[in-house]
Amino acid sequence: MAEVHFYSNKIKSLIMFIISSLFIFIFFNKDLENEGLGIIIIFYLGFLLFSFGFVYSILLLFGTKPLLTITDKQIIIYSLLRKPTTINFEAILSFYISNTTFRGIKTSESICITIKDDPFDRKGNIINTDLLNVKTNALLEELNCRRAIICKS
Repeated sequence: MAEVHFYSNKIKSLIMFIISSLFIFIFFNKDLENEGLGIIIIFYLGFLLFSFGFVYSILLLFGTKPLLTITDKQIIIYSLLRKPTTINFEAILSFYISNTTFRGIKTSESICITIKDDPFDRKGNIINTDLLNVKTNALLEELNCRRAIICKS
């Protein structure tokens, strides 16, 4: 089997770019002369938050490297701001889907990796599928298929 690369979803990155740009525009055009100190601090913190979202969305939109690579023997999880994480299929016990909800509405979805023989009893690593250009169930099928091939041999 060949390597499979998964890149960022450009539509979600574009939506994040537009929302961040809109809020940054609002922050620049808001007159804060007659506002209290609490409101000014909230506006500056919001501006800082949306500025990071703006920069992150630009990195995702114009990034050419994959965010996830699956080979025959390992999974490589890339991050825009950190070193890549490599996990061998031989060290993986299982995969499962984790959903984060807020008041019954699903806000985020990820695939959690359980590692064999982990001395610290950690859950393993997480593949965040929100920004990938693949459905979570399809990615989980691909990972389980690759793991089954490795476990049989």
